[in-house]
Amino acid sequence: MKTILVLSILLCIIAHSAHSEPPQNSVETDIAVIKTEIKNLKESMNTGFANVQNNFDRQNNIIIACIGIPMIILTIGATIWGILAHRRSRKEDTLQNQIETLKKQRIVS
Repeated sequence: MKTILVLSILLCIIAHSAHSEPPQNSVETDIAVIKTEIKNLKESMNTGFANVQNNFDRQNNIIIACIGIPMIILTIGATIWGILAHRRSRKEDTLQNQIETLKKQRIVS
């Protein structure tokens, strides 16, 4: 029981000395340390936001490429298909005209 009483008194003394006011230099040092930590935190957050922005930019480029490249291929394919279809129709028109002129020539002769 005596040891518990002695230990509790000793702990009370230690706790009371820990709660006493710190010297002014210690407070100024703590403030300087806190300001430095806040500055470092701001810098790391800015760096983190920059990295996130770069990742978003990269993802946007990938999405644009995944949508844009097939659209370009489809556009070029549709254009070529239209050109070929137009040529075919022109050939068919010229063949029809030739057939009609041959029929007219046969009828006249």
